[in-house]
Amino acid sequence: MSVEASAPVPQEMVSRGADPACTEPSPPQPEDALNGLKALAEIGGVLLALAFVGGWSCMSSYYRSFGVDPLDLDSSVPATSAFAIHMFRHSIGALTLATLMFATFTVLYPKLGSARRAFAGLLIAFLLFAFAVSGSARGTELAKRDMFLTTSSLPSIGFEVKAPPLEPRCLARGACDCKLLLHAKGVYYFFEPVKATNPDSARGMNVAVYIVPDAEVKSARLERGVE
Repeated sequence: MSVEASAPVPQEMVSRGADPACTEPSPPQPEDALNGLKALAEIGGVLLALAFVGGWSCMSSYYRSFGVDPLDLDSSVPATSAFAIHMFRHSIGALTLATLMFATFTVLYPKLGSARRAFAGLLIAFLLFAFAVSGSARGTELAKRDMFLTTSSLPSIGFEVKAPPLEPRCLARGACDCKLLLHAKGVYYFFEPVKATNPDSARGMNVAVYIVPDAEVKSARLERGVE
């Protein structure tokens, strides 16, 4: 007759389970990396939206200051991106505000609970409004600067046309007395710059913007100053 005996298992070993030192660390979950990529994509999408809104507002207010409707132009993505990059470089206030708002959201995120989505929506809407206002103000400022003869941002232009008019001189004689605003959809937009050196003395003056299609132009000569 054989008797089998088993040693009693300590209760604390049963409650604690296996020794942690003998267990292997669990591999990182794929969901963690995916969630991180989703977070980066969401942040990138917000920044892209802010850049587009700021760039479009800057470009729109710039051309509207010259009496040109931006909706009639070839507002391509590269053109809007160029204005967006310029605005980011010179709009320290808007960037500082965005940084502070994102930092505030990060700090308050654990305490918001179910109100996180609503707070994030309000934050994004406020930033979009702030960047739109900042871009519009920057575009108007750039337009006022480029209206003067002393600016080097816009090239000077002179034309040789099929039927020369009496004025302006850049059309009548081919002199590079005008500033090229842009060339889009087969049309030249240009104007005679204000010759006053003091912006205060130019108050009340009008800027005449001319439009000439490519079909009427034999040749065009550009001159660009050095900043």
